[in-house]
Amino acid sequence: MTTIELNPPPQEDDKEAAIIAGARKAFLAKGFDAASMDTVALMAGVSKRTVYNRFRSKEELFIAAIMDTCRRLLPVDIEAIEASLPPEEFIRQMARRFLRAILEPEAIALRRIATFEAGRTAHLGRAYLEHGPRWLVKTCAPILKRLAERGALRVDDAEGATWRLGALITEPLYTEVLLGDPPADIEAAVDAQIESGLSAFMRFYRA
Repeated sequence: MTTIELNPPPQEDDKEAAIIAGARKAFLAKGFDAASMDTVALMAGVSKRTVYNRFRSKEELFIAAIMDTCRRLLPVDIEAIEASLPPEEFIRQMARRFLRAILEPEAIALRRIATFEAGRTAHLGRAYLEHGPRWLVKTCAPILKRLAERGALRVDDAEGATWRLGALITEPLYTEVLLGDPPADIEAAVDAQIESGLSAFMRFYRA
């Protein structure tokens, strides 16, 4: 059985990758407000000037950290993998990898930071939404559209179907973890959530 292996996304250069990694560490360690460009530079092992040459503000760095996290969820050769697996198994493997990734402590912490900041600075919340969940939906919707064209699914609104799939394969497990009440056996909970959500999705969308 083919297993989906994911690769980190390419960056402009090694220093940019280091800066984004440093920014993520700074935000996770100190929160958005307390993290400074000096802290980012220190954690990235570069000069403050180097940080500013690539990113003009903490907001840009926060968006870059979100985008980097999301791009790591998708394989580089996704169309080849899609063609090599039966449609339902392909969706299952992608869903499992996605759910495990968003339940990682760093991903949960970034979501908490964005949710907190959205109440004070709305544009940061919108940035997280646009470069996180909405980007993933827009990127993954063509996959469901292709599966529909192959006759595996019955989908009229690919983006709407992607949102529904995301909800079915994540809830209530994601909210439980986000709010500090994870199950004792997280792997068993992930498997149960995926099978339950995928079963409901396929009942509605199977061709």
